Amino acid sequence: MPTKDSEFVHLHVHTDHSLLDGCSRTDKLCERASELGMKALSITDHGVLYGLTSFFKQAEKHNIKALLGCEIYLVFEDDLATTNEERAKQSSRHMGLLARNFVGYQNLCKIVSKAHTQGFYRNPRTDLKTLAAHSEGLIGFSGCLAAVIPKFLLAGEFEKARAAAAKFVDIFGKEFFIIEIMDHGIEEQRRIIPELLKIATEFKLKVVATNDVHYVKKTDWEPHDSLLCIQTGAKVADPKRMRYDAQQFYLKSRQEMDLAFAEVPESITNTSAVAEMCEVKLPFGENHYPVYERSIEINSVEDHANFDRILDLYVDEKNEILSRSGEETIELNKKARDLHKANGLYLFELCKQGLKERYGTEYDDCRDKWEKASAEEKLQCERLDYELAIITGTGFVDYFLIVWDFIAWAREQGIPVGPGRGSGAGCIVAYVLKITDIEPLSFGLLFERMLNLERVSPPDFDVDFCMRRRDEVVNYVRKKYGEDRVANIITFGTFGSKMIVRDLARVNDLEYSEGNRLAKMIPDELSITLDQSVKKSPELASEVKRNPIARSIIDQGRVIEGMIRNTGKHACGLIIADRNITDLVPVTLQEGDLTTQYPKGPSEDLGLLKMDFLGLKTLTVIYDTEKNVQSTRDQPDFKVVKAPLDDKETFDLLNSGRTTGVFQLESGGMQQLCRQIGLSSFKEIIALIALYRPGPMEFIPQFIKGKKDPSTVVVPHPLLKELVEETYGVLVYQEQVMESARIIAGYTLGGADVLRRAMGKKIQSEMEAQKEIFINGAKKTNNINRRTAETIFSLLEKFAEYGFNKSHSAAYAMLSYRTAYLKANYPVEFMAAVLTSEQGNADKISHFLAECNEMNVPVLSPDVNESGANFTPVIEDKRACIRFGMASIKGVGEGAALAIITEREENGPYISFTDFIVRNADKSVNRRVIEPLVKTGALESLGDDRASLLGELDAKLAEAETARRDHDEGQIPLFDMLGDEVGLADEDKSSSNTRSIEAMSVTQKLSYEKELLGFYISGHPMDAYSGIDYAVDSFANHDELVKIEDRKSYRLCGIISNLQIKYTRKEGKQMAVFHLATRSHSYEMVMFPETYAKEGLRLVEDKVALIQGIVGRRDGEMSLAAHNVYDLESSIPKIIKRINFILHPNDKAADFIKCLRDTIDEQYGETRINLSFIVEGQILEAQTAQSLTFKISGTNFKELRRHPALAGVRIEAIDMKPLHDRRYPHKGHKRG
Repeated sequence: MPTKDSEFVHLHVHTDHSLLDGCSRTDKLCERASELGMKALSITDHGVLYGLTSFFKQAEKHNIKALLGCEIYLVFEDDLATTNEERAKQSSRHMGLLARNFVGYQNLCKIVSKAHTQGFYRNPRTDLKTLAAHSEGLIGFSGCLAAVIPKFLLAGEFEKARAAAAKFVDIFGKEFFIIEIMDHGIEEQRRIIPELLKIATEFKLKVVATNDVHYVKKTDWEPHDSLLCIQTGAKVADPKRMRYDAQQFYLKSRQEMDLAFAEVPESITNTSAVAEMCEVKLPFGENHYPVYERSIEINSVEDHANFDRILDLYVDEKNEILSRSGEETIELNKKARDLHKANGLYLFELCKQGLKERYGTEYDDCRDKWEKASAEEKLQCERLDYELAIITGTGFVDYFLIVWDFIAWAREQGIPVGPGRGSGAGCIVAYVLKITDIEPLSFGLLFERMLNLERVSPPDFDVDFCMRRRDEVVNYVRKKYGEDRVANIITFGTFGSKMIVRDLARVNDLEYSEGNRLAKMIPDELSITLDQSVKKSPELASEVKRNPIARSIIDQGRVIEGMIRNTGKHACGLIIADRNITDLVPVTLQEGDLTTQYPKGPSEDLGLLKMDFLGLKTLTVIYDTEKNVQSTRDQPDFKVVKAPLDDKETFDLLNSGRTTGVFQLESGGMQQLCRQIGLSSFKEIIALIALYRPGPMEFIPQFIKGKKDPSTVVVPHPLLKELVEETYGVLVYQEQVMESARIIAGYTLGGADVLRRAMGKKIQSEMEAQKEIFINGAKKTNNINRRTAETIFSLLEKFAEYGFNKSHSAAYAMLSYRTAYLKANYPVEFMAAVLTSEQGNADKISHFLAECNEMNVPVLSPDVNESGANFTPVIEDKRACIRFGMASIKGVGEGAALAIITEREENGPYISFTDFIVRNADKSVNRRVIEPLVKTGALESLGDDRASLLGELDAKLAEAETARRDHDEGQIPLFDMLGDEVGLADEDKSSSNTRSIEAMSVTQKLSYEKELLGFYISGHPMDAYSGIDYAVDSFANHDELVKIEDRKSYRLCGIISNLQIKYTRKEGKQMAVFHLATRSHSYEMVMFPETYAKEGLRLVEDKVALIQGIVGRRDGEMSLAAHNVYDLESSIPKIIKRINFILHPNDKAADFIKCLRDTIDEQYGETRINLSFIVEGQILEAQTAQSLTFKISGTNFKELRRHPALAGVRIEAIDMKPLHDRRYPHKGHKRG
């Protein structure tokens, strides 16, 4: 590495966080600066501070001093205009700023933040007043050609340039306003240098030479040029696009800068002097969590004696750890104790109240009468004391109170809150505060997995709220802690390898297909780079070698990939500070919300509290189900949290695998696993969720075998027998690894957590150290020899690679159980809520409607007199059903649906089509709304057929408009037209003027329903093949499918839907994924590339098809591979071998035989016909000629089935020939 250059520093540098035109990643920039021997480097991105922390850490890594700054957009006027019309008249100029110290950094944050939140017009703008108010600690620069002073000089207005310099000197002071000169080979830059030097001389200002760095190396000008096109949507060949006038905007060496500014040598050395002025250290590691403030009216008893004992417990625990490591022990003086008590006593009292509510245990009585307390009460109190000691000692009292507060507020407002997620579920303090709903003691959950003195890191509660009402909680937090102290968290989208290839192909005017072809050569692996892609993909390597355009794209892409492409907002994270957030972190606006300019990690590193407010759809489903049950079952107090955890119906449902809609257990693999395990306790659901992931899945057979036959359970060591019995010999959880280390080697649970983390990270040096500690501890604690200890350690190491957080799994399992309980015990109410949660997603609605069909839960068409906006449980003919929600009808929407419902609730049911139209005439219920209501049958209950209603629609709308107009003019009451038309001649009555319209056919109804509802309600296109499908299909339902063995052929007929064309990862070949909807179920199928190349054109949306394929089973997942696609109608005559029509022996039988004879005469074919009669409860077959055959079709079969003489049919289909699956080798064949 060259010696550090003590005389030149780059003071004007843009990173890729200058989103429009920065083409230099902070890591590569600092690496290059280090290679050039530079002692310092600046960051001055356009108008943003997005990259400051990333740059700061990279500079530290490369032993370079980080100079933190920004090139702001300055309006050279005292105030920004207040309207966009006026702002359009104001010009924004560039100005460079660098922070000299932390105050300067804070002022930089405030200037940039205000520009984003109050001054944004095309770019974030600052005025002179704001600049002057926050100039302390800042260095200002005269800037580039787009800055105030150079602009005046280029216009020949020297006096204005001089006056501007004087203004900046007033703002920054003579020592901290710097004249900046540049030379990129651009004539305008050279032209103004003499006048810039003249101003510097007059005001005795330092002059520095800068290079406006926008990319790292000289050769990067071309990728930078392409990046400009990507960000502006232009093409490289476009002559009018934005472009730079030179190719010298790179990180030049000291020698190159000396050469360019040989006539002003002090401009080089002055850069070092400026760098020496700057000493900014970002305060990473400080604590800026907000302090929880109680309402004034809240008073609580202060139990100093017991809390002092808890603080003593913390001191003892801390000193034990310090003593083991040879460090000095601590004591807590009165001042420190009082500080801990400030909010600690309040938290203590809340915990006491919660202990009473959750466990029925009176803490004070238990402590006062300790000898008489039960073992359970002692365990609860001791665990509470221990956790409070650690929480208080580590400084997280306010954190717990803040989380408790907003969750308690949410519960008071009736907002559904999840049971808790993550390691926090192992905390009894969280449980008694009702932050979580998982009882940690009975499930063996460990507090140390969340927080312990040997690995102090901030606890992290992932809190779930009802998706619909999450924002209410966020707004409460904003209001409570201050709008200027709470912000969302920014996220950055980056250029991935595939993305940059496509982008570069586009700006270089390649055909989309060509760019797509090149991108598909990149292996479909997460975070793969272009260099790795060229090595892994022979096809890409060959293309780069032979194709110069492809080579250019890959070369440019190597420079750009990984750079920032855009910004976004963290889906659920909030940052909360103990002060105005801009004292520490700059902010911007994202979707109108105050948002940090730093991402999650740096914001937390700067000591701000990060909280996750997750919106979970499952909670909304549970909430809606509870409301449905309360209204339909006369159970006004029903809450699923009160459900027992041993409900038989729930476990029956789980063990049947009918878990569609059940949280975390919906996939085919999970359904199969539920059937295999035979769940019998809530603890097994916890294990199931932890096991079903890559890694531990290989131990699922061992788990199942151990459950079914306990004699097969293998215990790693006799001392661990009780620990592993719960999971049948398989170490499933991280907590089991921790407990094993405690039992075998005497680890504390805190130390065991350190061991678990070391095993998970696989850092060799840490592992070797922990291994020796484990072996020595095993010898000391249990006299276990080295060889045995090494074996146990290796086993724990293996399990630690995949072990799952039990607390997290328990929280998930609780939601799984609750949704399963609701589905098992309240199926109609539950499925109505599930369907409502998917409104607007036609594919999901279709999927869950199919599940309703399989559950024998009728879903009725929408009805203006019965439907809600959402899917609604109703009683129809003494049977529970779901009424389709009006807001889910395409073209209706929530606003119109609510208007219709409000009118109905206020003024009674609609009594006719006219009544409906007139009563909604002045609302948002127009023709575009009424037409889909009619087409989907929502108005059929008013008496007319859909076709008739459509035919009358124009006349009725005109009639209603006339009535409304007359009413507005005061001529007649609006509803007079709803009378009985008494006194009119029959021919004058409106009903008599309705022309005769043929009723809408079932086919047309189904077509409209599919189009507007996404599903068939009135029937199913496969109804015509009822009976035929049963004979043709290899399985009638999902229960039969799961019994089919791997690699067995199947045959199935249905409607093709949700057809999606996909591409394989490696070769980019086309394949298809689609659903085949039978009369009772919808099955997902896949057609692989080799088959798709031959059969793909036969896959058509809504086609009635016959599919032949092969069942596959891998890793617990089941798949249906489609191999052949046939038209069902034309295939039936070839498949159906024989039909036996079973008749009632009455006078209508002769007519049926005549109809059958006519059909045979008209449609001769090869399907054999038999006739049978039901006589005294027995089926007697009549003798029929062998020649009695016909060509069966869906149409003629449907007509014959409708005949009243027909009692039933028996259909015989030809057997299906096994298919050969080329994707997998047959047994006995070696892989090629």
